[in-house]
Amino acid sequence: MNNGSKKRNRPRRRPSLWLAVSCLLAAAAATVAEAGAEVTELDFEERRDERRDLVVLRDTLRSALDLHSNWTGPPCHGERSRWRGVSCDADGRVVGVSLDGAQLTGTLPRGALRGVSRLETLSLRGNALHGALPGLDALPRLRDVDLSSNRFSGPIPRGYAAALGDLRRLELQDNLLTGTLPAFRQRGLVVFNVSYNFLQGEVPATLRRFPASAFDHNLRLCGEAVNAECREGKPWSGAAPAGTGAGGGGGDDGPVVRPAGDRDRAARKKPAVRFRLATWSIVAICLIAALVPFAAVLIFLHHRKKGREVRLGGRAAGAAVTGAGDIKDKAEQGQGRVSGSRSTGSSSGGKGAELTFFVDDRARFELDELFRSTAEMLGKGRLGITYRVVLEAGPVVVVKRLRNMAHVPRRDFAHTMQILGKLRHENVADLLACFYSKEEKLVVYEHVPGSSLFHLLHGNRGEGRTPLPWPARLSIAQGTARGLAYLHQSLPYFHRPPHGNLKSSNVLVFFSSPAPAAAATKSNNKHKQAVAKLTDHGFHPLLPHHAHRLAAAKCPEFARAGSGGGGGRRLSSRADVYCLGLVLLELVTGKVPVEEDGDLAEWARLALSHEWSTDILDVEIVADRARHGDMLRLTEVALLCAAVEPDRRPKVQDVVRMIDEIAAGDEPELLAGR
Repeated sequence: MNNGSKKRNRPRRRPSLWLAVSCLLAAAAATVAEAGAEVTELDFEERRDERRDLVVLRDTLRSALDLHSNWTGPPCHGERSRWRGVSCDADGRVVGVSLDGAQLTGTLPRGALRGVSRLETLSLRGNALHGALPGLDALPRLRDVDLSSNRFSGPIPRGYAAALGDLRRLELQDNLLTGTLPAFRQRGLVVFNVSYNFLQGEVPATLRRFPASAFDHNLRLCGEAVNAECREGKPWSGAAPAGTGAGGGGGDDGPVVRPAGDRDRAARKKPAVRFRLATWSIVAICLIAALVPFAAVLIFLHHRKKGREVRLGGRAAGAAVTGAGDIKDKAEQGQGRVSGSRSTGSSSGGKGAELTFFVDDRARFELDELFRSTAEMLGKGRLGITYRVVLEAGPVVVVKRLRNMAHVPRRDFAHTMQILGKLRHENVADLLACFYSKEEKLVVYEHVPGSSLFHLLHGNRGEGRTPLPWPARLSIAQGTARGLAYLHQSLPYFHRPPHGNLKSSNVLVFFSSPAPAAAATKSNNKHKQAVAKLTDHGFHPLLPHHAHRLAAAKCPEFARAGSGGGGGRRLSSRADVYCLGLVLLELVTGKVPVEEDGDLAEWARLALSHEWSTDILDVEIVADRARHGDMLRLTEVALLCAAVEPDRRPKVQDVVRMIDEIAAGDEPELLAGR
């Protein structure tokens, strides 16, 4: 259908767009209701204030944890939170903020976290925060406060004693606090520590039940709690003690600051030794100091690379040996042949073992040559260990050593490999060959000169990272959907789900050269086309007893069947569509769909229902404001794919069409499953 006819037909189907969007928002509201959060108007305002104050805290402080990329979207979805250091209650409200040792720097806002009305725990221990202590009067539910080991200065706010009636733990030690202690009358206060500060005056009678160590190493604290008599008159005040007699808290270690007289005596005892280094000596020392860590890094990288190189035949390349060293021995024990008209035999050492090839126009090699070649381990997954193998003749291939397939009969394995070996598509990695024996099963793929989508999205987050721009992400989304659609069209009906293990680590990405016209004007890698290739596809039929290891097991229907609620229902092709939805959400949000952090799709729906749509976007693409519309439209497509009920998910061919319309600049017509 041409573009003209497509635009003429669009107004007729516009109601379906609004209907789909309405269904999407209704599903989001239902999800919130299931999580036990009654979203009244007042509750909505409280949630908005809660998130606003957390975002202010995020934007005010600097941290090595990169809170700007992590604290996005809604803070809570149910009892879980994807925000680092944030905990939630059953109503989906924030009850705890714990960022101990997060290398936070800066000054807390005056009314920090005032809108987090249900906050019960605040712990910022071991950071470099300075300025005055935050006012916590508006947080009456606070029970545990730990602001120790920072650089807070000034007095302890009186509101800590007057307004925090449920306070049971207050730790303010190792700061620069001055002034006198408020009279804490909370009966539930069981942990209290203000040691190593510059506090002064009498310890209130309400705090005498705490040990003297809770007040150690302050300037002028006195009273029964510290076993020091209080002097008559106005308490001494100053930035540091002067002269002797600046008694601390009665400890044996003495005061925090050494008296001036002791410093003078110590200085007089030191011998006056002076020497001078030549200029060239100083330069040499500096050069050596700079070269030593550089050399250490090079040595480490060299040994790390060598440690990942093995011989598949059992001879280590260097001193390191991995679990692949006995592949040849096990293959020889199997002495199996995979029948096929395009098999090539091993001339030596194979004892009849053979590789079965599926591609005629590729260079052939024998099994013994594969075992002799140097291999670099790329990673370990649920299906097995993957190696990058450089053959002696020059070509590079990828070999996967399959696991959990000892029970698979030769006939079933050979039949499945023959089906997968015939697949040819630009977005699907070619299966070149396979090997079967009783002990070992290997598959050989084409080598894709790139990296996985998982590495591109999550690898080396921080300084020095090359971000993945939005055009590349959209191109990857197109390629992934097209490759999956090809699998759904090409594999037989009994081969369900066609992929079965779709996730970002099984989407390989390489950047192709731009078109000749574009190359004449823009030769930068930034403008190269991102091409996605699916791998690890089609193994689900061989793993009936290990299906829970594959990505398709994340589908809600699989979880229901496993718990007895689904009646043992088998997975359909819509399981792949659900996994595709998670990959699309990963592209948009930059977040890993980890079960421990909660359902990523539910989190995204909650964000859209609370009008925080742009806040779910990955921090690396959020600055591209002109494409926010496309990003949110792709999010809507992803949420349709990740519907809880399989019948509500669209067909993969419809997903391809919707993504293509986004890439073409048209507004996609969102269609639920039929």
